[in-house]
Amino acid sequence: MTLLGVTALLVSSLLFLRGDAAATEIKLDQNEFFIINKVYHFARLRAWGNGEREFGTWEHSISDDELWLLSEHPYKPGCYYVTNEKYPRAKLMDHPNEGLILYHGPHSDHQLWRFVPTNDGFYYVKSCLYPTHRLAKYGSGDRQITSYDGGYYQDQKWKLVPRLTADIYTDEIFHFDNRQGSRDITRSIEVTKGIVRTSSLEVRNKITYQRSMEASVGVATASEEFTFELEVAFAQSTEETWSKTERIEFTIPAHKNFKVMQHKVSFSGDIAADTCTLMTSIKIYESDTAQFSDPDKFIISS
Repeated sequence: MTLLGVTALLVSSLLFLRGDAAATEIKLDQNEFFIINKVYHFARLRAWGNGEREFGTWEHSISDDELWLLSEHPYKPGCYYVTNEKYPRAKLMDHPNEGLILYHGPHSDHQLWRFVPTNDGFYYVKSCLYPTHRLAKYGSGDRQITSYDGGYYQDQKWKLVPRLTADIYTDEIFHFDNRQGSRDITRSIEVTKGIVRTSSLEVRNKITYQRSMEASVGVATASEEFTFELEVAFAQSTEETWSKTERIEFTIPAHKNFKVMQHKVSFSGDIAADTCTLMTSIKIYESDTAQFSDPDKFIISS
C-alpha cells in the first residue's frame, strides 16, 4: 500500500497578522497586503494606471490593483519598497519636489518606507529618507492622500490586511467501521495532494502568491509541512500539475474501526480567484472502539 507522505523542510519562522491575541508579529518582506486607512475605514490604497498621479484610495469593488508587495531593502533593515501588484513597476515614492507619487524608474531611497506599529493594530507608514514624513489621508476623496510632516493624527494610521486568510484543519477522507466483521476488507479510494483552485484565471505572480499563503499558514504547528507542499506545487511548470490524484488501496482489518485523515488548508481572500485548497499528508487510524487516539496530535481543529 502506497501512502502519500511528506518530508519536513526547515523554513524560517512565518507569522500571520490576526485580530486576536494569538499573533504578536507580522512578516512584511515579500508579502502582499491591502493597505487600509483607519479614519476612512473602507479606503484602500490603490493604483489605477501607470502615471505618477494615477493612485489614491478606493472604497468600492476590490481588485488586484489594491494589493501592494513589500520588499525589504537588502542593506537597510526595516525599510521597504511598496510596489503595486497590477502595475509591478509602480513604486510608492516620497519625491523631494513633487511629493507623494508613483514612480516607475530606478530604485532609490525616496521609495523606501518604514511600517511603525501604533499598538492598536495599525501602522504609521513613514519615509525612511525623511523620517518625519508619514502617509496620510486628509479627506474622503480618492485623491486626498499625501506625505505629511506635521502633527500626528488618526488619518495617518493604516491597517495591513494580508492577501489571504487560512482555515487549517484535518479532514476525514475515508471511514469504515469493521468492528463487527470477521474478515479483512479492501477498499480503494482517490487521494489528492497539492493545490486545487476554484478559478481558471491565471496566477500572474506565483512567488508573491506563495508568500501570501505562507504568511497565513505560519501560525500552524505544521507550518513546515504546508510550506514544503506549497513549494513543491508551485515548482511545477503548469497549473494542471499543481495537484496529483492517486487511487490508494486500503485494507481494513477485521474487528477494527478504520479511518484516513488528511491535512488541508482552505485559503480565501477578498479576490475570489485566490480561493484554493492545499491538501497534504494523510494518516491512518485504527481502533477497537468508536474513539480514535491521536498521540501525535495529527488532527488539527479548524
